Amino acid sequence: MKRSMSWVDIKVWISEQREAVVGSYVDNVYLVGETVVLRLRCRDGSYRELVLEPSKRISFTKRKIRPQQPTQAQTLWRSLLRNCRVSEIRQLGEERVVFVELSCGASQQRTLVAEILPRGVVAVISNEKIVASTATRVMKDRAITRGSKYTPPPARPPLSEIPVEKLLELLATGKDVVRGLIRGWGVPPEVAETVLHEMGMDPRTPPESIDAGTADQLRKRVLDLVDRILRSPEPCIVYRGGELEGFYPFVPPTRADGAEVRRFDSFDEAVDEYFAALATRSAEAPPEIAREIERLRRAAARIEESIERRRARLEQLRKLLEAVESRYLELERGHEAVRKVVRSRGWEALERVAAREGSPITRIDPKRGVYVLRLGDAAELELDVRKSFIEIYSELRREVSELERDIERSRRELERIKSEISRLENEAREYVESRIARLARKVEWFERFHWTVTSSGFLVLGGRDASQNISLLRRYAEPHDIVMHADVRGASAVVIKTGGRDVPESDLREAATLAACYSKAWKAGRRCVDVFWVKREQVSLSAPPGEYLPKGSFMVYGRKNYIRCVELQLGVGVELVDREFYRVFVGPEHLVAKRCVAYAVLEPGSRDPSSVAKEIVERMSRAGLGVVAKSVDLSELSLRIPGRSRIVKFVAREVDEVRNRAEG
Repeated sequence: MKRSMSWVDIKVWISEQREAVVGSYVDNVYLVGETVVLRLRCRDGSYRELVLEPSKRISFTKRKIRPQQPTQAQTLWRSLLRNCRVSEIRQLGEERVVFVELSCGASQQRTLVAEILPRGVVAVISNEKIVASTATRVMKDRAITRGSKYTPPPARPPLSEIPVEKLLELLATGKDVVRGLIRGWGVPPEVAETVLHEMGMDPRTPPESIDAGTADQLRKRVLDLVDRILRSPEPCIVYRGGELEGFYPFVPPTRADGAEVRRFDSFDEAVDEYFAALATRSAEAPPEIAREIERLRRAAARIEESIERRRARLEQLRKLLEAVESRYLELERGHEAVRKVVRSRGWEALERVAAREGSPITRIDPKRGVYVLRLGDAAELELDVRKSFIEIYSELRREVSELERDIERSRRELERIKSEISRLENEAREYVESRIARLARKVEWFERFHWTVTSSGFLVLGGRDASQNISLLRRYAEPHDIVMHADVRGASAVVIKTGGRDVPESDLREAATLAACYSKAWKAGRRCVDVFWVKREQVSLSAPPGEYLPKGSFMVYGRKNYIRCVELQLGVGVELVDREFYRVFVGPEHLVAKRCVAYAVLEPGSRDPSSVAKEIVERMSRAGLGVVAKSVDLSELSLRIPGRSRIVKFVAREVDEVRNRAEG
């Protein structure tokens, strides 16, 4: 299974995506383990997320990849990269190393380097020195440490510049010609296999049988194939037996034979789809949970073993006790007789008695002062001549009682440990399922705005800030769309995408909920607010001559239509998407109730959005929706909460109930 991009893949990706990357601005940075995610504001005004994953890939993604908790390292990366402009992106020769050149204001230049290599890193370079790195590496030929000079990994000369004699020498580093091409020449396996296939050459051909002319021909074929791939890529993912095999910028005949080939419009899309699928297949529980489960399993095994030993001993003692009690008086008299013999005549006399045929005494230990008595076939009883028989009997009963108590205590502890293992296994399962849900779900373009969908299916968009207000009106609102705004200074510009259809009054009121709630009326703690709506053609983003429009504002010409006293109450929930994924959905309660697995109804209050978001997630967990709770992006949930709030209602349902309702 292919697990990382080759240098050819990187060359194709840069050629395909250069226009989108160069000239974009870094809007935000996220650090997820050793993966760096750049939220880029592209030249066309769109936002795209670039994933730099050491040893694996560089690609845009439609998935939302976010850390569980922000870190100090992420804060540092943001201070270094935010608002920087990408001036260039380039590859280091025929290596899996990418340099992203950044202009960061005041003529300050920085370089972001992504090493798609084993033990690779992503690092920020300033004045040739490393100022931030996803990991510290000390290797034989270089060191990646903060403050040190950045040295790229040793690079081989371009294939076109290597003398034929050296090509033959490098080819001999493999056991056969295909491995010589891969290991010696650095040719990606699928390219090497395709070239040999096209030349009709057996991949198992010994390298020493290759002459200079054939080596030169091999090189020309490799370079020609790479050039063909660059000019006319055919991106694809290959599945074999339903399992992932690899992603490629062309269809390798040797890999595609007998396999399923899924083609894509762009190589970037194929890379993102492949790694999302790979992540879902390899999703694992956090290592600390896995270690704790293993520790508890070992403890449970020790307790089970201890219980079994004690139970065997208890069974033995119970049989012995039963035998003693059935002959108590006889045994008591016999023991007193033995004690007299030992006191008066010594252990030698008792040994003579024991030596007689048919004697019940089987062993004597004068040093310990004990002798062993056979009680029929049931058991043997050890008796101490220093103690009376009643003392021996009482100790026997006490040992039985203590064993019973110990077994019961151990059994309860075992149940507790098994319950904890079960809890952690559920937590691990929920984590894996939620991670799969997060990684596999594609984020729709409209999710970067406030949004909802009305009862009649109209998409409603709202700006999260002044910049988004302008972007909505300028790029997304068409003349036949409806624009809404709360009748207060400082509110979200809300657009109903009508598609040229008439919007019912009920849907207008549903959309007005977004305009009302995402306004300063919420922060002011008001109960309701008026909302007006107009056609997009009545809106102008330019101020009249001699006047000035504040950022995010717009002019409205003509008659305004008012929806009076829209209640400041917002439903915030989590909906099921495509039967297996979850995302945040907001709107009036009746809309949210139809779509969501769980939701809260909010009103203006005193608690900050992050605190309210955490409580919503905690309530979902307590309601048995652990997978749903862990699938929710807390930062996204917080962003959808208009301001300081209070929860006035919470509802949770069974996931299957919501699935069945959606299908019905």
